[in-house]
Amino acid sequence: MDFHGDGGSMNHTNLIEYIKNQLPNELTTLVNLQAELAQRQGGLTAVQDALADRQKAAEELATARAQATALAADTKDKNDKAKIKADDLNARETALNNQIAAFNTDSASRDAELTARETKSSIRETQQEKAQASLDAAQTKLVADQATLDARIKAFQDSVAALKA
Repeated sequence: MDFHGDGGSMNHTNLIEYIKNQLPNELTTLVNLQAELAQRQGGLTAVQDALADRQKAAEELATARAQATALAADTKDKNDKAKIKADDLNARETALNNQIAAFNTDSASRDAELTARETKSSIRETQQEKAQASLDAAQTKLVADQATLDARIKAFQDSVAALKA
């Protein structure tokens, strides 16, 4: 509203009328506009904060995804290595079990062979003992027969010497 008159000086009547009639409405409108502006400003701040939070969350998500990808790759690598080691250990265990089985079979075979040899050796020893006893008896008989023969030869020589005499 214009408070000035045509001459450029302030018109008091107009000012009082303005203060009385229009100023309360305009103040109310200004207060309402200020509240709305504050609300909108708060909304803008909230939107800006939300956008900043969204951007930060997107960055954190990207970082988490990169870390998860790296972790998954590392885990896969470790899992592959563990599978290779497990396969190697299984192969070694199988080879060891085969060696143990071969050793046990060989050992049983050698035990059976040794038992057979011991049995044959015992039989031969018994046969040797019998043969030795037979030889000892034959030697004893031979010595006795030799003594008897020597005695007969001596007796024959004595009788031949007695006849010549």
